[in-house]
Amino acid sequence: MASGFHGGGGGKWVEEEWIPTGCMCGALAAGVLSLSILYGRKDPKQSRYGCISQLSGWLHKRFQEELGGKCCAMLRPFYQKIDREKSCREIYKKGAELAVEVALSAHKLVPECRMPRSLQRFVRRNL
Repeated sequence: MASGFHGGGGGKWVEEEWIPTGCMCGALAAGVLSLSILYGRKDPKQSRYGCISQLSGWLHKRFQEELGGKCCAMLRPFYQKIDREKSCREIYKKGAELAVEVALSAHKLVPECRMPRSLQRFVRRNL
């Protein structure tokens, strides 16, 4: 279930080197966990550098683009200034949206990723 967390939540291949992503906000961690439930390896003998790692890497990229950072220590003070309750509500809302975006477009982002049947059924019924 948490196979996407290695390397700080995924990574990517650069030429022939695996580059881990590193630092992570709680909203991003929740997104990685959600993707891991759907696309993570089901058997510890499977490669840990497969579909879930790449999807986690995509989520990191989108999170960085949309929120301007991935580290709680950097994001929290900024977002608390714009929220009367000094919460991370907006970060979690955007993080959830981005995780859904990646989950639903996994097969386009990483061709070897197959959408789980449970998610296929949900999409057919609701979207």
